[in-house]
Amino acid sequence: MPPFSSRLVVRNLVTTADTAPFSFGVGAGECLALLGNRGADLSAVADVLVGQRPLLDGNVMVGGIDVSGRPPLTRMCGLWGARDPLFAHLTVFHNLLFPLRVRGIARAEAADRARQVMALLGLEGLGHVRPAALDAEQVLRAGLARVMVCAPPVIVLDDPFAPLPADRRGMMRNFLGRLIRARDLCVVMATCDRDDALVVGDRIAFFDGAEHLQTGAAADLFDRPACDRVATGFAGANALTGRVSYIEEDVAVIRLPDGLTVQAMAAPGLAEDSLCTVCVRPDRIATLFPARPGAMGSLATDDGESAMLPAVLVDMRHMGTYIRMRMRLSNGDELLVRRPPLQIVCGVEPGRPALLAWQAGQAIAFPFRHEMR
Repeated sequence: MPPFSSRLVVRNLVTTADTAPFSFGVGAGECLALLGNRGADLSAVADVLVGQRPLLDGNVMVGGIDVSGRPPLTRMCGLWGARDPLFAHLTVFHNLLFPLRVRGIARAEAADRARQVMALLGLEGLGHVRPAALDAEQVLRAGLARVMVCAPPVIVLDDPFAPLPADRRGMMRNFLGRLIRARDLCVVMATCDRDDALVVGDRIAFFDGAEHLQTGAAADLFDRPACDRVATGFAGANALTGRVSYIEEDVAVIRLPDGLTVQAMAAPGLAEDSLCTVCVRPDRIATLFPARPGAMGSLATDDGESAMLPAVLVDMRHMGTYIRMRMRLSNGDELLVRRPPLQIVCGVEPGRPALLAWQAGQAIAFPFRHEMR
């Protein structure tokens, strides 16, 4: 079986009308995760890459060859997903033989390739079994094997873990990650599950519907989001609307509707006396439960970085590795807060007053989007 080693380069790709073009590259031994909130839009990108749907603009390069106009069979991109099931009337072994025979591979060589890939994917002893007798994990392994047996330079996976039960999903994520590195696979994986993208993807292309918002390593999307939709949709940040009082040394001072003031780093395009969206992640918010009711109010922190916001604890849930708290501000806005279990004071329960604060460097203020008005 030929080695898996290639590079996919996509330039100025347009898959649907009214969306801006986007570009990316994926090398051997890497996985780019396409992460979004609508699976159909991600599937459309997958279909364009493998030639099952025409692209509206841009080009797809595999190993330096422009394959944009090629049909799926000669596209050099293999696709696997739940929309492309195994042939129910064929055994696992004959499911793997089928694409090789279609490509004119001699029977003996095809059989040898099928056995190699079955051993690689942990399918020994299942060659005679038909898909209906396989469990969800075995179906995934067989589907990967059917793609890999043709040794395509690029493999595109469309939500591969969706059929798996939760207890097997994590194990198969790790398995796929090891397989990509061990076999130098060049992989693009579409998924709506952030954990899939974080565990398997070396980089992540984040989408809102059909619109591409940002591509980068997970740290980039968490700590340097390109817009408020990345901050809230990917990083799970809270969003508050306010007006910029002034900006000094890239730090914006923002007044909230109830008159309270917070600080955040100013994103590009932010202007003084303009509306903005302040994004701050739940784990970046410090929480204080004063022992005395008179301690409540809008107070400054010791370092002067930000004002403290009076709030009331609405709900608290123990999530195992952290405590998830829902806080309501005086203007009715709610913030999610995550704190380590050991930092929660005994006796804290819903209805308890609290003070919230964050350093300016832990939040970002983005220009207010017109469509949100």
